Amino acid sequence: MMRLSVLASSSRGNASVISAGGITLMVDAGISALRIRKGLEECGLGVPSLDGIFLTHEHHDHICGLGVLSKKDKLHLYCSRYLVSELRGGMAHSTAFTCMEHGSCVQVGEVAVTAFGVRHDAYEPFGYVFEYDGKKLGYLTDTGTVTPDILRRLAGVDALYVESNYDPEMLENSGRAPSLIDRICGDWGHLSNGQACDLVRQLAHPGLQHVVLGHLSPECNTPRLATMAMQSTLDELGLASCRLHCAPMANRLPWVEII
Repeated sequence: MMRLSVLASSSRGNASVISAGGITLMVDAGISALRIRKGLEECGLGVPSLDGIFLTHEHHDHICGLGVLSKKDKLHLYCSRYLVSELRGGMAHSTAFTCMEHGSCVQVGEVAVTAFGVRHDAYEPFGYVFEYDGKKLGYLTDTGTVTPDILRRLAGVDALYVESNYDPEMLENSGRAPSLIDRICGDWGHLSNGQACDLVRQLAHPGLQHVVLGHLSPECNTPRLATMAMQSTLDELGLASCRLHCAPMANRLPWVEII
C-alpha cells in the first residue's frame, strides 16, 4: 500500500509525505521546519525517518524550510541540477543531493520515482510519479499548461495530486495588478479549477481511486469552489468510487491510502 498525507498546501507553503514499502519521502518543504516536524509527528514520523525529499522547483513556497531542517538532521534532496547549485550553499554540509532531469527515474528502496517537466516560471520545474507494487501516484503542481507529455506521464495513475489554484472570477476581481493576473492564468503560471477538471477528464479511468486538490490560492479560490467543480466532473465521468479530497491550506490532510 502507498499512502499520501499533505502537511500544508497553498500559495503560502507546500509539503507532502508519501509512504510505501518501508520508505518515507517528502515532496517539497515550503513551510517552516517547525511546521514540518509537527506535521511529521502527526503522521507518526520524524525527520530522521525521511529517505528523501523531492523538490518541484525553487520558489519560496516549496523550499523555505530546508535550510533550518538540515541543521539538525541529514537530508537527501532530489532535485534539478539548477536547484542543487542554488541550495548547496545554504544547506548543512551533511546534505546529500541527487540530480534529477526530465524523464529520469530513481529507485528509493522499492519506490520508483519519475520526474517530468511542467510549464511554470521557474528553472527546470518538475512533477513526479511515484510507483510502488504496481500502484501509481501522480503529483502535479505549479504548471500553467497541461502538455501531451504530462498526460502521457500521468496516464493510468491510481491517485492524483493536482493543483487547483484559482477561480477565474475571483482572480479577476482580486484587485491584483494586471501583470500578476496574467502571470497566474498564463501558460507558465497555475492551473485553475476548470483546468484541473479538464485534466481529470483526460486521465479518467475506472481504477482512479483518489483525486487530491492542492495549492489553492487563499485569495483567489476557496475549498468549496474547487471541490464543487471537481466533484461535478467526477459525477459527470461516472467515477462514483473515486474519492475527492481537498488539502487544507494550513493543516494536515490525513493519510490517503492507495490500495
